[in-house]
Amino acid sequence: MTEPTRLWPMPLAATLLSVLLGLGSCGEQEPAKTADPTDAATSDGPGSDAALLDAAGGAETGAEDTLADGGAPLVDISPGDVGLLDVPDGCKADCKGKVCGSNGCGAVCGFCSSGQFCAPNGSKCEQFCQKQCKDKVCGPDGCGGQCGSCDAGKTCADDGKCYADTCQGNCTGKQCGDNGCGNSCGSCGAGDYCDADLCKPSPCKGIDPKKGACDGDFLLTCSGEGAASQKQVKDCAAPPNLNNLTCGWDATANANACMVKQCDSSCLSDTGAKMVCGTNGCGKPCGTCPEGWKCDITACTPVAGASCNATTFPKEGQCSGDTWVYCNGGKLNFVSCLEVGAAKCGWDGAASKFACIY
Repeated sequence: MTEPTRLWPMPLAATLLSVLLGLGSCGEQEPAKTADPTDAATSDGPGSDAALLDAAGGAETGAEDTLADGGAPLVDISPGDVGLLDVPDGCKADCKGKVCGSNGCGAVCGFCSSGQFCAPNGSKCEQFCQKQCKDKVCGPDGCGGQCGSCDAGKTCADDGKCYADTCQGNCTGKQCGDNGCGNSCGSCGAGDYCDADLCKPSPCKGIDPKKGACDGDFLLTCSGEGAASQKQVKDCAAPPNLNNLTCGWDATANANACMVKQCDSSCLSDTGAKMVCGTNGCGKPCGTCPEGWKCDITACTPVAGASCNATTFPKEGQCSGDTWVYCNGGKLNFVSCLEVGAAKCGWDGAASKFACIY
């Protein structure tokens, strides 16, 4: 434990200084006295507090740390004792729930860092608030106070200026902007901006200005605000794309970026549906369509003139809206029922197949 630092009260220090100065000014010195062995057994020693006090004539024997005239006692302070001092009248320090401020006994419960101040109840250290009163003559200052007040007959508006109570605002034909009396005609939605009192969509709407966004292989970023907003589009997979890049999430940068495409061999579409044709994320085929048929990822779509048989196409044919599709001679045939004068394409019960219904 660190040895307490002893602080001498000012009256005692002044007394000692006076005695020492008096001794130094004497022209004659008394002969040295022979020490009495009994004195050595009872004395605190020539360097003790009691001996100094006796020499100064300012304390009674045995009244250690207390002046004879009732002055302030000596106080022992060691590091960490701040806020834990007792004063002569028995005051007990109280720092319960406090991190700073007074302990009620002339000391403190703690100190705040530079740039902070202690809350009135000492419960926390708070940041100094910078008042926002530039170009304002009234209204809130952002720190719980006011930037000023208006004279009688005037009212403080949203812009922090005083306007006559008779000022009549006008928002006709306006979606945003000033009403002419310092108040707003409205605010625009997220991603929009106010231009000539009308809300206009930003070209960067829906794009996080810090994280960007992905649209397939395209990386979308934005710069500027309001009317100055500009959207940048980068094709991460632009040829020759030797590094197999695509747009994706970069956890290290906490933003979207051009990343190496991750291989997905599951043969599932973006919606989770099973792929019946095309290639998966690893470049492997997920299936093939009959000759001449169109691959729509999760289905093979019939095309006029494509090959067909009883296995690849139903013998009853089918209707695609008002178009009759059937297999004949190993080829798919398409007939627009409306163009041939029929009412629609539907089921012909007599023939047990789909056909144009007249």
